[in-house]
Amino acid sequence: MGKAKKGALKNLPSNWQDDMWRTASSAEWRASRPKLQRALAILWLLGCRPAEIASGITIGWANGTLVFEVKGAKIVDAGDRERGQPIRQVVFNRDSLGAAESPAFAFLADLVQTEGRNEAGIHKLVVTHDADYLYNCVVSLGKATYPAMRTRISPYVFRNQFASDLKADPTVSLEDAAKLMGHLSDYSIGKYGHAVHGRKSSKGRVTPVAVRATRPVKHSPKVDRLARFKAASAAKRKQQPKV
Repeated sequence: MGKAKKGALKNLPSNWQDDMWRTASSAEWRASRPKLQRALAILWLLGCRPAEIASGITIGWANGTLVFEVKGAKIVDAGDRERGQPIRQVVFNRDSLGAAESPAFAFLADLVQTEGRNEAGIHKLVVTHDADYLYNCVVSLGKATYPAMRTRISPYVFRNQFASDLKADPTVSLEDAAKLMGHLSDYSIGKYGHAVHGRKSSKGRVTPVAVRATRPVKHSPKVDRLARFKAASAAKRKQQPKV
């Protein structure tokens, strides 16, 4: 995850995902890339890694509730030690904050009911997309949406926006943020996004009603040290005389 992907958000308008969605919804794009919209909707709602979408995102729908099951892409490190979340489940429903205004939520809810198999009243569908092709499609979509902009919009820009939104929302705990990102440590989200680029309202995002993950999130002492540093810095700024 390069700094360019994290820093790209400062060059984008606050409604950039809506703009991208409108382009992807055009007849030309739907005809040439018929599977892109479903992957784009998942990127928007969940901030998934492209490799996770390539592994298949299982979507369930019943009684107005949309449940996503994501198989984690980074679950062990080079030393075969635990890393990340093997499985995470994210739950939304039609009453979730922002759901009524979200084209991604509406699209996936309709998709799983239309194309999913019905198992005792629960509609299920697996959405998948080749990771490399998804990267190329999203980059091309960004260029088509903003032809005069030099900023490259990749799937990881969606992930950084997702993290930024979590950081900007005071109701989201560090533990839940880690689960939503698929992280094992509550410190890892620090590498993604900035709160200043996050949406503090429901516009442009849908708030999950629940999140579950395979492994318990580990609390890092670095989080506490960082919080103390920020508090001390803020106190010091208040003590400085105004010019």
